[in-house]
Amino acid sequence: MKAKRGEFGYINAKKKRMLVGTLLMALFGVCVFLTGLFLNHMSNRNIFTVIAVLFVLPGARFLVAYIVLFPYHSVSEERYRKACSALPEKTTLFSDLVITSSEKIMHLDFVAIGNNQVIGLLGEGKQELSYVKKYVTNGVHNWGPGYRVKIIDSESVFLKEIAQIRQMEVDEEEQEQVKSYFTALIV
Repeated sequence: MKAKRGEFGYINAKKKRMLVGTLLMALFGVCVFLTGLFLNHMSNRNIFTVIAVLFVLPGARFLVAYIVLFPYHSVSEERYRKACSALPEKTTLFSDLVITSSEKIMHLDFVAIGNNQVIGLLGEGKQELSYVKKYVTNGVHNWGPGYRVKIIDSESVFLKEIAQIRQMEVDEEEQEQVKSYFTALIV
């Protein structure tokens, strides 16, 4: 089964799909090119060459996505279960987030959304916490102006924060928009 954006195991599954897609496009392109060479007496001036070159476009798209995701890994199942167990009712947990902006690539292990709050756990690696928080906060406030955003770099603090989320009345449509925003952000 294919992991969807924000689900556990998404990064590892997407990397596999992108690598297979890259290899398949390269293989198809080479096969079409060689077929054209053999059918046209070893001349590369034929329609098969044009078709083979067109396989480069989707292959490049797959390769770029793979390169972006290469340094990142999905969270372990143990960490995911621990975060799920600390999650209160009516709170959604996103996992394995790789987000790109025009300046940086950001990695969040988890984001919990619920009760007018967004709480995220910064992934491993060197990242500017202030930049990630500012970027996420600006985006969330476009869809949910009343939402409080916290981005944390410690897993123990993250688990405490999501366990302390209290139930309150929320605008369901606004909450769905914030969730959709995060789904759209993920590479």
